[in-house]
Amino acid sequence: MKLSFKQYASMVMGFLKISAFTDKKLTAEQAESLKAAFGEKFASKFSTAIAEQTDDEQTNEETHAEGLHEAITAHFAAQTESATSTIAAQLAEAIAQNNLKDGQIALLKAESETDPFPVSGQGWIGKEGVAKVLTVARKAAHYAAVFASIALGQGTVVAGTKTIDVDNLRTEFGTYLSQNGTNVAITAQIFKGFSSASEFRTVPAVTEYQAIQSQINSVSQQFSAKWTPSGETKFTPLTIKNYRHKINVAIIPADVLDSYIFHLYDEGLAPDQMPITKYIWHSLVFPKLLEDIEYRMIFKGKYVANSTTLRPEDSMNGIEQILVDEKASGTSRINFFGQDIDWTTATDKQVVDFINAFADAVDDDLTISKIYTSKFVKKRYQRAYENLYGANNKVVGGLNQTAEVDFVNMSLHELKGMGNSPIIFATTPGNMVKLRHKNEAPNVINDVQKNGYEVRLFGEYWLGVGFEIAELVFAYVPANYNPQVGLKPSKQFPDGTQPEDDEASDGL
Repeated sequence: MKLSFKQYASMVMGFLKISAFTDKKLTAEQAESLKAAFGEKFASKFSTAIAEQTDDEQTNEETHAEGLHEAITAHFAAQTESATSTIAAQLAEAIAQNNLKDGQIALLKAESETDPFPVSGQGWIGKEGVAKVLTVARKAAHYAAVFASIALGQGTVVAGTKTIDVDNLRTEFGTYLSQNGTNVAITAQIFKGFSSASEFRTVPAVTEYQAIQSQINSVSQQFSAKWTPSGETKFTPLTIKNYRHKINVAIIPADVLDSYIFHLYDEGLAPDQMPITKYIWHSLVFPKLLEDIEYRMIFKGKYVANSTTLRPEDSMNGIEQILVDEKASGTSRINFFGQDIDWTTATDKQVVDFINAFADAVDDDLTISKIYTSKFVKKRYQRAYENLYGANNKVVGGLNQTAEVDFVNMSLHELKGMGNSPIIFATTPGNMVKLRHKNEAPNVINDVQKNGYEVRLFGEYWLGVGFEIAELVFAYVPANYNPQVGLKPSKQFPDGTQPEDDEASDGL
């Protein structure tokens, strides 16, 4: 369906948010806005058309309409690989019908200050007060689709625009990551962003790390005129492995473009404020990466050499697995608690007595204040205490919030990544560490490739965790405990489903 000249005129007035053309001309700013949105040829032909209109006669309307149709069709066909003349016509028709509604022009004028995409001669401004990240390539296929969709309003997605310009995406990733220290910040976020990050001290390493000095006795003595050294050290340094991890993520352009366009509209952002590379990293890849680190790697991980399962938990040994292996060795200097308990079947009194006994076994001189547990164990202790003594009767206050243990300066502290683990442990501040590679790769995302209908992101980083000194760790680890039992399949989607061909191949 082709539009008439009147419909094109209504469309343009709606786009420019005006009710008439002054002296049958476009202002310089109006011409630039029209050129940016619909192309130079369309702007020129439209300017000529309104100049030729007379008060009592409509001159060559059919000819002008045909020329405008050809111009707008050619503009959108050139900007998007998959756009066709039909798509351009649909775009024009949608804009025209939107602006032909009764009172539409008045409504746009009234709401211009709250429009998330105000117009200037330079293009879409976006949200006030949000800094520009980078200048996007407006002619790249995905951005042409974005600007066309923004012009329609209401987060409408232009039909058929499902292509991402891979060359542009690759270039933009390089620009985005290299400017303003972005890549440095992203790397820092990996080590600081997961839920339990603050409980670990960061240590530089290459492939492994081992403390060189720990506990030391008194260093002061009475003066004498000869060398009489003191300050002997006692330590059992544990070797902490650093592991190399990779990121391989397949992006489906159709899915990403739709969600990206709606994100821009909902947040009132312009593409320059939220380029698609930043959206892909911060909204799609990074949150899932932090989940993998917290819930599958730093606590539940068990390293499997040359694993083919692609599971995050196979890529490193986590804290729980380290404790399990140290206990199984029979020679560890870690202080393993000798009592045993079944948190599920134990009575309330047994639970409280067990926590009290564990706290008493921790060396008071080490100023340890946190007993690390899963949410399951912490909740079990809190409920057991209240069942025994009633609510608000804690000897040391704040049971519901801090789960403090009576008569000691310790409290139960939940680590989200421990899930339903029965393990509890305590250590001195700073003895639990995470390793950061001394010579990090220049880019976390270091390549972008196109494969069929997919855009593939490639990246890498290093991460390892562990304890520096064995004697400074106190732990309860039940016999025959496997940290990965009960771990959901790594390929499972948030709704509980997983790819059909993987349902029988993943998980325990």
